[in-house]
Amino acid sequence: MRRLALLGSVLMATAALAATAGTAQAGLIQGLIGGGCGTTLPVFAPWGDFAPYYLAPNGTFENGSANWSLSGGATVAAPTNEPWYLAGTGSHALRIPSGGSASINVCYGLTYPGVRFFVVGQGGNATVHVRVVSRSLLGVLSVLDGGTFTTGSGWAPSPKVSTLFSALAAPLGTKSMQLQFTVESGTAQIDDLFVDPFLLKS
Repeated sequence: MRRLALLGSVLMATAALAATAGTAQAGLIQGLIGGGCGTTLPVFAPWGDFAPYYLAPNGTFENGSANWSLSGGATVAAPTNEPWYLAGTGSHALRIPSGGSASINVCYGLTYPGVRFFVVGQGGNATVHVRVVSRSLLGVLSVLDGGTFTTGSGWAPSPKVSTLFSALAAPLGTKSMQLQFTVESGTAQIDDLFVDPFLLKS
């Protein structure tokens, strides 16, 4: 509730400023808080999560590893896909073995603080660790531990990873956030990465 109240205060203050500012000023405010990162839809509604999400760039992996940085044996595998095809028909997913990692930069501002995706353990359980890194124009880093969770051998939506504190701690002028996925045990497959613009409560 504190997060939502704080975010609401920021958005209300911004709206008030934009209402009285000129076009250039309003554009600057919009640029600072983020926005315009993609069309949002409640794609996780079948799982009781009615928040709106936008699809991350190549979040489906249908363009191979484009937009992603892979290491430690992480690869884009095919043919495989999460079975609900939330982002449309596809046949690719990210495969990360134990010790491997993958990262992607996504558009964000104070209004872009949550992510969710589909994940499965290949041949058994897998433990996934998520970190969020934001970098200012001067190279200053803000790092958030997004948490660790264990997934089973069947495709399922991940827990919602909140990046609000990383967004609030990021230096002014930050316009991108890097999501880092590391597998600590087992082998995991990840597909259809979405971003929740407002971290709405499910």
